[in-house]
Amino acid sequence: MRLEREPFEEETVNLTPLIDMVFLLLVFFLAATTFARAEVEMDLDLPQSTAGKNDRESHLLVVNVMRDGRIRVDGRELTPEGLRQRLRAAAARDKDQAVLIRGDATAQFGVVAMALDACLGARLSKVSVAAEPESGPR
Repeated sequence: MRLEREPFEEETVNLTPLIDMVFLLLVFFLAATTFARAEVEMDLDLPQSTAGKNDRESHLLVVNVMRDGRIRVDGRELTPEGLRQRLRAAAARDKDQAVLIRGDATAQFGVVAMALDACLGARLSKVSVAAEPESGPR
């Protein structure tokens, strides 16, 4: 009895799913580092504080006051009137919008006070000021 054999085909590993997973992981890590960099991108020297708490809000609007008095929100430089408009728009979307004001330790207090006033003008009640915890024994 004669059995016919099929021609020998070399078996290969299908790499398509592996390439898809690597691509998805790459996109995930690029997006994650972009979101994590939002608050850290500003080179601010925050003042130190012994009291306070470390809250992580999910929808936190971060207002950065630079040492030369410039105001930045989400990587964009804003005028005082632009900040007021931005805060009013945020309050219109969510009345419980949390705002974190990060002012440089050498920034003029008037600019930080203006940012606080803009938050109050927008009727935002969850407003906090960022500071570095004091190091050393108390």
